[in-house]
Amino acid sequence: MIPQNLNEWSYDLIKDLVNKKVNESDRHDFKAEIPSADVLTKICCAFANTKGGFIIVGVKEKDLSFEIKGIDNNIELAHQFGQKIKANPTIDFSLPRIVPIPDSSKVLAIFEIPLSAERPHVPDLSPERRVFQKRTNRGNDFMSYEEIKLSFQSYQERREKLKLLYIELLSNIEQLNSMRVDDASKENTHSLVNLDSTILTGLLSELYTSISKDKELIRLLFTIREQTKIINNKIKIFFSEVALPITNKTILVKSHNEFINSRVDSLKPIIARALTILEYRFDLKNPLT
Repeated sequence: MIPQNLNEWSYDLIKDLVNKKVNESDRHDFKAEIPSADVLTKICCAFANTKGGFIIVGVKEKDLSFEIKGIDNNIELAHQFGQKIKANPTIDFSLPRIVPIPDSSKVLAIFEIPLSAERPHVPDLSPERRVFQKRTNRGNDFMSYEEIKLSFQSYQERREKLKLLYIELLSNIEQLNSMRVDDASKENTHSLVNLDSTILTGLLSELYTSISKDKELIRLLFTIREQTKIINNKIKIFFSEVALPITNKTILVKSHNEFINSRVDSLKPIIARALTILEYRFDLKNPLT
């Protein structure tokens, strides 16, 4: 009943939840307006620490039931929402989905808090409020010591895998540099280097949940993997051809080097962009600089 994606939320769906008195679950929470910093931070931490969820603003509690009242549509909603989240580490959230209310100037605003790759999050408020929260079908609850411990262990594992991905991409840049042949040598020499995509392929699978919200990064990594396959397949074909007793090896070598050079020139900026995103999004740094 609770949507998996932000775009699936509609007025009819919210009305149905209200009519059935499904006021909150492990995946959604109704609020009449954007809550106080204390309340909003706890909800956002709980969602981000568990499996993500949605906060629907504009549904008011009334006499043990709920009523769709709506709020004023305001271009500052996302800013007002974000200003009240006081969590450590910082919690990402979507721009709100604005759902019009029929026959009214009011709207409903749905914010998505995704499962966080930086979890666990804790309110960055006064010491007595710095409690790790999780989300259940009863609402917010305290994380146990064991759950907090496991969450931190998982966080460290994700960080190590992200570092490994970063180093692998740095290595790919170096390999591409060594594969490029100068124009003066195109006809009489060729690189013996292959690009290894084994680590990248494995990390893509293991890290997908952590980076799935970074659509550009996902596209870049898939492009790098596919281009690596194309380059390696071409190298295999070239090695089998150049080993044959043929007389036009100069032309073959030149054609191969031109292909490799063009692929190197197109792939390096893609890898560089992926490295930049990893540096910005996950605070990774080049260990060689």
